[in-house]
Amino acid sequence: MLGKYPVLPLGDDEFKDAPHKEQYNTIIVGGGGGGYHGGFELSKGGKSVMLVDDKGNLGGNCLYEGCIPSKSMAITIYMMEKVKKILQGAGSVSARNLGMLWEDVINHKEQVQSTRYRQHIREIKEHQNLDFVRGTAKFIDGHTVEVQSLDGSWKKIVKGENTIIATGSVAAKIPVPGADLAIGSLELFGYRTSYRSMPDSITIIGGGYIGVEVSSMLSSMGKNVTVLEMLPRLMSGWDSELVSEIEKMLRERNVNVITGARVSGIRMNGKQKEVSYTMPDGKNFSLVSDEVIMAAGRKPYVEGLETLGIVTKGHVDVDSTMRTSLPNVYATGDVTGKYMLFHSAVKESVIAAWNILHGTPIYEFNYSTVPVTVFTEPEASVVGMGEDEAKSRGIAFSTIKYQLEDDAYAQIIGVKEGWIKLIVERETQRIIGGSIYGDSASMVINEIALAVAGGARVKDLALIAHQHPTIFESIDRTAMKFSV
Repeated sequence: MLGKYPVLPLGDDEFKDAPHKEQYNTIIVGGGGGGYHGGFELSKGGKSVMLVDDKGNLGGNCLYEGCIPSKSMAITIYMMEKVKKILQGAGSVSARNLGMLWEDVINHKEQVQSTRYRQHIREIKEHQNLDFVRGTAKFIDGHTVEVQSLDGSWKKIVKGENTIIATGSVAAKIPVPGADLAIGSLELFGYRTSYRSMPDSITIIGGGYIGVEVSSMLSSMGKNVTVLEMLPRLMSGWDSELVSEIEKMLRERNVNVITGARVSGIRMNGKQKEVSYTMPDGKNFSLVSDEVIMAAGRKPYVEGLETLGIVTKGHVDVDSTMRTSLPNVYATGDVTGKYMLFHSAVKESVIAAWNILHGTPIYEFNYSTVPVTVFTEPEASVVGMGEDEAKSRGIAFSTIKYQLEDDAYAQIIGVKEGWIKLIVERETQRIIGGSIYGDSASMVINEIALAVAGGARVKDLALIAHQHPTIFESIDRTAMKFSV
């Protein structure tokens, strides 16, 4: 429900006021990655902007309960695990004494959230053409919204020449009895969450990247974790070799992975929670644990947008310029149902803003260059075309693979498992995709994304002298293994 949060983020009293004007060049609804970056670009370009958000600060769900807090926790746990492995590898007897509590990790992520909220207050005030409003917006038509304060103390009609819809997404829950008994990202990662400890046994419903990340974190903390996934494998649509590595890693951590499990209900069993599920052969089973986490993904938030005639199959339909079927209305971020990732939303927002500044839509988004990472231990990342897609398109390609156990940096930090894989179109010798399983995959994948975006050839990567000793050396080492 818009405007209803357990705790509102840090904000500023100025943001509680009604919009200062009745007419703006651009109205932006939603202060997440799909909204505020475009707002800043338009403000810098001299355009008047009203940006309205019900949290009263920027960052959207990503900062409030999503990527920033979850990755703050995942990376903190991962770093502790790496230190342990390094010390154990050196024969240190004190390594087993290193540890942390779930609440320690929560405290760190909330420091990060508070830092970023304070930063966003400063950034808003640096953009003089931008009028930021804490409130909700109801669309009357493509040019007009009714903006209202959270407490109902004021209401105002505002018009805009252009509109950017960046209303984001909401957590999805499978429609079964007892679904509300499960907790989700709000309890796990939400700003100033009251859920500050984690019981010993947890059932996770959903084996997508969210469920996999959470199971990796919890298993690192010594928790007894079971993942229930409806499909035959975890991480549907991902590189099959990467999925195999992830499944192997989870099972080595004693995570119980059950695929093909269709959940039929959740109920209380004493002080514990019981999940019932059905397997493909029709047999029914149940699983009892201290807690149940719903990780069934997210869905675009389109409430109130149907009247504009731009919603198709539960999302706002846009073209590659981020424009909807209404010429002056753009949509960006999760609400479009495309890549539901913060970094994708940011670039979509910028493209929409640049097209408004230019006066006609000439800038387009290239989705083939968006990297995707699951922050497990170690990380797994992909970008561009995988082998399966290249085969389905009839592209003649070569796969180059380099094992990270031979990499100096991987040896230094004690995380030698993993590999880098490049997909090369044989005719042009251009990089068309890649995948990484290993430490710092989320950073290294960006260089492969740049190669895909720029049409770089494999020899271009092979000739780069990367800084030694860093994990980036593995990129040119991989490229150098290419042979016609």
